[in-house]
Formats: sequence, C-alpha cells, structure tokens
Amino acid sequence: MQEWFRAMSDAKVPHGERERKDERYEVEIRVDWVSGQMFVSDHVTNIGKGGLFIQSQRPLPAQGEVEMVLWLPGKSPVRATGRVVWSQDPSRAPGQPIGGAGLSFIDMHPADRALLHDYLRDLDRRAPARGH
Repeated sequence: MQEWFRAMSDAKVPHGERERKDERYEVEIRVDWVSGQMFVSDHVTNIGKGGLFIQSQRPLPAQGEVEMVLWLPGKSPVRATGRVVWSQDPSRAPGQPIGGAGLSFIDMHPADRALLHDYLRDLDRRAPARGH
C-alpha cells in the first residue's frame, strides 16, 4: 500500500484526475495542523473517509506526516495523522488559485474515526464534491 501512495505522489498526477475509493464532500472545517516546528490553523475544503484537502498558503511537507485536529461542526474535535500525498503552491501554478495539499489518513483513534464517519453520514445527503 505504501508503494502505491509513493507511486501516485511521484507521478505528479493532477489532483482532480486521481480515482478515489470513497466519496469526498465539500466542507468548510477549521483544522489545526502541526508538522515539525510549524503550527498552523487552516481550513479543510473537502473530506472523505480516506483523506482531505487542506487549503493553505503555507507549504505542507512533501510525503510528510501531519498531526491535525479537525473541528467538525457540532461534534467533538477529531485528532488524526495524515500523510501529504500531493501539494499545490498557487504562486508556482498559473491558473490554480487554491494552495494547499491532499492528505490521506494514516492514523486515527477508533473513537475519532467513528466521529468522522458520523459526520460524513450527516453530509451524505448532499452531493459529493468534485475536484481537489
């Protein structure tokens, strides 16, 4: 499985063209994330069972692990660890106005995962997101 993630990242496939196993939903969720010595508050703009997109003007580390807290509306905070699968720096990508990164979830306590899945079930009545 790790080889697949590495191959997908090395291929530099545009994020809208990757196939996903799970639906993604457009959201506006605050996320606090830590990588190395950097602590940042940003927003998640789409999310699914397998991962999310963090909109950020700060670079997330390529292939790096990111500790995060998701502030799901109406729920307790969810703590998770994600791996950066791809990132987009808007200053280096003409025509791409959104900076940020796509992360896959690699570690999450079962209680946090249950909260996330409950939140996603609540969103399921909406149409899945397109893009990111």
